[in-house]
Amino acid sequence: MSVEARITAALGSFGDPVEKSLLYAAAADLPPRYYTFACSSQGEDWADDEPGFELWQVNVHFFAPLDGNYTRRVRQTKLALHQAGFTWPRCYDASDQEGQHFVFECEIAEEVDPDGQTERGGRF
Repeated sequence: MSVEARITAALGSFGDPVEKSLLYAAAADLPPRYYTFACSSQGEDWADDEPGFELWQVNVHFFAPLDGNYTRRVRQTKLALHQAGFTWPRCYDASDQEGQHFVFECEIAEEVDPDGQTERGGRF
């Protein structure tokens, strides 16, 4: 399962949309609550000029209206990502006068086979 599919599966159970950040960047009519995410990766554990695994850095954003307490959702989001194989997320509050915005940062590693294909991901 790809990193993006893991994120979507982990967070989709909450019932709010989960999309790549780029897809919502230009949206004019956003839902009241939603998740976006962005991923980047780099090779790690190098041997013979090839990486042993691909390390993915993941940023997940949860947006919600100002009039709500989302402390429980923040905890549930951390747990859902962790149970999907990501490291325990660091979370910070980036809310402003337009709405609540929580940012979750975590990582996941995927082994790389000799042909350069990534395999099953997991915490490292």
